[in-house]
Parts: sequence; structure tokens; C-alpha cells
Amino acid sequence: MASRTRFRLRYQTRIALWGLLFALPAVAYLLLFNLLPMANALYLSFTRYDLIGAPELVGLRNYARTLTDPNFHHSLRITFIYVFGTVVPVWFFSFGLAFLLYKVRLFAGGWRTLLFIPTILPLLSVTLVWKLLFNLRGVVNGLLLPLGIDPIPWLTDARFANLALIITSWWHASSYYMILFLAGLQAVPIVFQEAAALDGANGWQRMRHVILPLMRPTIVLVIVLSIINGFRTFALHYVMTGGGPGTATEIVPLLIYKTAFAFLDMGKATAISVLYFLMILIFSLVQLRVSQGEQLE
Repeated sequence: MASRTRFRLRYQTRIALWGLLFALPAVAYLLLFNLLPMANALYLSFTRYDLIGAPELVGLRNYARTLTDPNFHHSLRITFIYVFGTVVPVWFFSFGLAFLLYKVRLFAGGWRTLLFIPTILPLLSVTLVWKLLFNLRGVVNGLLLPLGIDPIPWLTDARFANLALIITSWWHASSYYMILFLAGLQAVPIVFQEAAALDGANGWQRMRHVILPLMRPTIVLVIVLSIINGFRTFALHYVMTGGGPGTATEIVPLLIYKTAFAFLDMGKATAISVLYFLMILIFSLVQLRVSQGEQLE
């Protein structure tokens, strides 16, 4: 009996060691490319560092400089305008597309593939194409001319630059969340909808009282992912406007980039990064907690 127990323990130990061995590459990747850079950034946020000399500890000075910096306040405001100007319309538009695809039966696979193409295109290519479309003599202004609207300087006028970026994001992001919503719609048991129809519920009542409540996990996922991705945007603004005209489209990631590599103030740049990360983390946790509370009710 004792020998059988020892054999079982040795066998379980070997299984555990093999499991650790297979997990080692993923753990090493996580340490080298995620945790160590994050720890280094946290350390640099407490230093004065210009990429030339050695880092010099300055305590919380970089955080104090950031929190009292008008440029940071401006970039934060521009970031919120962009994020919520993008994600809220995208939620409704992508859900509408998903619902249409859910109802379509003829060539359904072809329509899904066609509508998913914007998401699989490289963001850099999409940005360059839309930059041409929003050119003063581009297609967008060409479509507005028959309506009697003079050419609009979309990317060189502070009044329109953010709108141009938001429209581009609508086109690129909607198809991704459309697929998530479509998966959520297909996961709703059809018997519940049929039962509601037999009880006399119309289309809107079935949507409100059957489909949307059962899709709540998918809706929460889309909300959290879309907001996080909105806050993480960098390439679109960098390529399309560079933060201009002036600082009209300078979101926080662009401010971090310029602070680090244009002004060589790595300490302040990493302090901004840490504060930005904490803001996104807190927002995500609050959103998840609220959604879990609603599910418990």
C-alpha cells in the first residue's frame, strides 16, 4: 500500500514537472516582455532620466509635474472626446449590423466575410487610405460638393480633425464588435424567442426582454474591450494627424511618446504611462463590478 502511494506521488510529481516545462516558454515571454518592462517603467517614473545619463531618483516629482501639467489635462480631455465619440456609436452600429446578419439567410457567409474585412486590414494601411480620403481634394469633400458644401480641411482644422479620426475608427472597429455581437445573438436559444412570440410579444419586446438580457455577458465584453482599445489608440493619430493641428488631436499616448522621445523626459513620460494605466484599470474594474452586480440582481 505504501509503495503504491509513493508511486502515485512520483507519477503526480512527473506530471506536474512536465506541465511546468510546457508552461515555461509562456511564463518566460510574460516575464521578459510584460512584467519586467512594467517594473522598469515603474522604477523610471521615480527618476529623472534623459536616455543619456544614469537615472537619478527624484521621488514623486514626476507625478506631481504630470498632475499639474495643463498639457496632460488637455490630452486627457481630447482622449475622452475621442474614446466616447468612437465607442458609443460603434456599439449601436455594430449591433445593428450583427442583427441584420443574424436575420439574413441568403449568402450569409459571404456577407459576414465582406463586412469583417475592415478589421483584418492593417491599421496603418487603413489610416493612410482615410488620410487620402479626407484630403482637401479627396473623396469625402468630393461627395459633399453636390450638396453645396465647400471643401472642408478635415485634417488641418482643429474643428474637424477629431471628427475625421472618429469616423475612421467607426469604419475600422465596427466589424470586429459586429462579430462579437453576432456570436452573442447566435448563443441566445431560439426556443425563448419562440415562446415570447407565442405569448404575443412583438419584435421590440422580444429584443428588450429576451435577447438583450441573455446577451448581457457579450454586451459587457464589447463595452470593456472597445473602451480599452479606444484608450490604447496610437497609430491612427500618429499617422493621420501627428497630434495636430497644434495639439488639437494630441491624445495621452501621443503625449507620452512626445515627452519621451521629443523632449527626452523619460521619467515624466513613464509617470504619465503609469497614471494612464491605473485610470484604465480602475475604469475596467468598476465596469466589471457594475455588470456583475446587475447580473446578481
